[in-house]
Amino acid sequence: MVRQFIKSHITDGLRLSIRNLLNEIEIFRSHQRGVRQARNISCQPHLKLHIGCGPKPKQGWVNIDLSPHADLTLDMREPLPFRNNSCLMIYSEHFFEHLDYPSHAKQFLRESLRVLEPAGIFSVGVPDTSWPLGEYAGTRRDNWFKISKERWHPAWCQTEME
Repeated sequence: MVRQFIKSHITDGLRLSIRNLLNEIEIFRSHQRGVRQARNISCQPHLKLHIGCGPKPKQGWVNIDLSPHADLTLDMREPLPFRNNSCLMIYSEHFFEHLDYPSHAKQFLRESLRVLEPAGIFSVGVPDTSWPLGEYAGTRRDNWFKISKERWHPAWCQTEME
């Protein structure tokens, strides 16, 4: 009876918002568990972080994701629960492009810089960047930036890379 009432009296938009809220609550709970677990790891020297490991964890690394395959479940939109200068390497592949830009993407970059040791390695792979990077570097001239700015970019974008 309640389910029928909800189905007939709640809009699709509200239903989607409730589903998103419940998802965010679960992410919050997982993140809190991961922060507690990180306390045992964060004192180790020369940490190697594999961010967004998905179903492919790396041996010898601290694998971080919201998936059950990870060593730590952390919400990467939040500050990293590691000490300053405590990580030798940070690696991710096919993760960074999922962060909202500029807020979450810039926070992730700031946090990565904060926890990296001096001369630490930061390696991030993102898909399909050869064509925008080629145009940015001047080795490609097919007006990608002009077209993408007209079609997809919000007004706050100032540079070609944004």
